[in-house]
Parts: sequence; structure tokens; C-alpha cells
Amino acid sequence: MQHVEEDIFSKILEKSIYEKARDKMKQSQVKKEESGESNKTNDYLAPILKKLSLEDKNDLDEEAAIHVKNEALKNLKERLLTRAEIIQKRLVEEQRKLEQAFKSMKRSGEAMSKEDEEKYDNEIHKANFRIDILTERASQHYRTSLRKFTELDDLLSSDPRLKVINKGRA
Repeated sequence: MQHVEEDIFSKILEKSIYEKARDKMKQSQVKKEESGESNKTNDYLAPILKKLSLEDKNDLDEEAAIHVKNEALKNLKERLLTRAEIIQKRLVEEQRKLEQAFKSMKRSGEAMSKEDEEKYDNEIHKANFRIDILTERASQHYRTSLRKFTELDDLLSSDPRLKVINKGRA
């Protein structure tokens, strides 16, 4: 009995994978601050300007500025759509598993034992739980996607490098 209690407490007291990841992230953040890397500002347009071979230019002409803005919005859209597709694929997979469990139960019919019924109920409960989580993630992703897209558009509108196209908006 003593061994079982110790085993339970060790499972409770052991850090979850998320807590371990947070600790590791905090440690890396401290290392960055110590090395002075955090003093550099993160330029969100740098990869796009580099991709378009415009990183050396301070003032962009109107065509280049429009191209940079469109590329930034397109990249965000692609990332958001990829994330939505991943969530959707997982949701379809969970629904497929739920359907398979139902078909399996239907085949067994009257011959199901009490243990089989409990197993089926457990599978249904787990599948519904995962489906609910994935549905909530999809909904949250949709809401945050709209916000992120608006935030990026506002950021691009206030960026001094894209002032050529932003004069018409002001």
C-alpha cells in the first residue's frame, strides 16, 4: 500500500510537460537577456524584404511597398489557413473514429457484454470530448485569425517604410 501511495504522489508532484516547457522557455529568455540578444528589435518585415531583395532600401516606391504589404498579408493568411486545415483534419479523424466505434457496436448488437458496453461508452465519451476541444479550437482560431489579420494590417498601415501607400489612408 505504501508503494502505491508513493507512486500516486510522484505522479502528482512531477511537473507536467507544459510546466517543463515553460521553465525551459524562461531559462532561454534569461540567457537571451544576459547575452543582449533581446535588445534587438524583431523586424516583422525583414524576411519579406529579404525575399523580395529590398532589405537595403529605406524608402520604397509605391509598387514595392504594395508588394511588401500584400506579401506580408499573404504569408499570414497562409499560416492561418494551414493551422485551420490541421484542426479540421484532426476533427474529421475524430469523427471517423467515433463512426467506427458506432459501427463496431452495431455489428456486435445484442451479443455485447457489459464490459464491451463500458468500453464503447468510454470510447464515445473520449471521442466526444476530443471533438468538443477541437471544435472550440477551430472557433477560437477563427476569432483570433480575424484579430491577427486586422492587427497586421494596422501595423503595416503605420509602418514608416510603407508610408508611400499609407498617405492615401491618412
